[in-house]
Amino acid sequence: MSDITTNKIHNEEFKIWKKSIPSLYQHISTFKPSFTSRIEGIEKIPKNVVFTHKVVPDKEKGTLTTSLLCTQGSDVYEVDCQLPLGLHTTSEKLPEPHYDTAFSSLTSTTLVPKWTYQGETITKLEYVGSPDCEFIAMASNGSLAWFKEGCKVPVHVMAEMMGPSTSFSMIHLQKKRNEIIADFAVSQDTETVVKSQQSMMNGGSGEHSILKIVDNCQSPGDLLRTIPVEGTTVTHTVKFHDNHMFSTCSDDNRLRFYDTRGNGKPIWSVCDPNDGRLTCFDVSPVMETMFITGSSTGFLKLWDLRSIAAATAEQEEPTEIVSLYHSGGDSVEDVKFGVSSPTEFLSVGGSGNVYHWDLEYLFARENENDDDVADSEELQQQCLKFMHTGGGRRSIGDLNKRGTATWHPIIDGVVGCVDADGLLTVYKGFIGREDDDEQSQGDAEELQE
Repeated sequence: MSDITTNKIHNEEFKIWKKSIPSLYQHISTFKPSFTSRIEGIEKIPKNVVFTHKVVPDKEKGTLTTSLLCTQGSDVYEVDCQLPLGLHTTSEKLPEPHYDTAFSSLTSTTLVPKWTYQGETITKLEYVGSPDCEFIAMASNGSLAWFKEGCKVPVHVMAEMMGPSTSFSMIHLQKKRNEIIADFAVSQDTETVVKSQQSMMNGGSGEHSILKIVDNCQSPGDLLRTIPVEGTTVTHTVKFHDNHMFSTCSDDNRLRFYDTRGNGKPIWSVCDPNDGRLTCFDVSPVMETMFITGSSTGFLKLWDLRSIAAATAEQEEPTEIVSLYHSGGDSVEDVKFGVSSPTEFLSVGGSGNVYHWDLEYLFARENENDDDVADSEELQQQCLKFMHTGGGRRSIGDLNKRGTATWHPIIDGVVGCVDADGLLTVYKGFIGREDDDEQSQGDAEELQE
């Protein structure tokens, strides 16, 4: 009886702890590679990480092999890792995985770069996974390079020059602020690329940032058209909604929505003057009208493009669906929707912490036509499901944290991270179900009676 009571107390304590500090792991492995290219001040070099589509199961060993692409300076490395097969499938009885850690096969291996963008510092990767293009890389000066399997150097390059016309002083200023000064995105059918470019001198009318629509089908890297973004110096984020519609966010705190087939004028635009400077946003790959913005003060806002279109037609200011936040004013440096769920997304704070959110609770309330509006604290508690701190390691260095965390495109819930010192982490958070806890509590009470 004493044990039952004690277990009941522990169960209640666990439920309270889980809600306040949701950071259990279903799986986690870390690896700090040894590179052939030794670079001084590695913590000061931008890092990026993306998963490939490689998934090779081994039912006898109970494992599956996947791979990460990670950058260091001008080099891109492919790192294989083994995960428990149970992370990907639970449809059959699986053996215990036979391996020590995900990166055990690499512990004594010196990694050699598989691709190199000679003379450039890579600031972003976009995995494509086609026979003609494995991935596209962006350099710190805004240049783009296309890489394919089996060829170490770029197969196509769209070069950008930093000279007087591109306001080098402004580029230097933005780098000091650790901001992304250029970005690019690939359409869903991978036939078009839109990239932003640093502000350009425009005669006597001052500076403006520009957007470049680039061919990624017939002649990758060929410029199709240019769109000026007046009244801005930096367009730091670009995202596609589908094959043609894309949106941008600039330093005037305004999001603009374009069509690659249009006249170069925004279809809609929305400004969010509250809650700090807009730092990033992402579009849901499942529900293309949904997108989330992040701000320098730690606020995350969910928007619906349909409500923005309706508000614009009525000449009203659009409002967000819901607002969440990082505790302690932790700035939002990056935000990424889950690849298969319309409700899950992660956000990366300036501290390096990775926050995992699930909006299922919010949508469930709307479907039930609940007249009681949940307060912000209740939404915060119900929607924040997990947090990866990396034991504080992710706060190493003051580099921008964009591109340092990524979802696996095939294995649900698996996330890859890279720290400023090159440490790689692959994990899947354990998100306990309150129903299970309540059932356990009920069982304990019945036994006690």
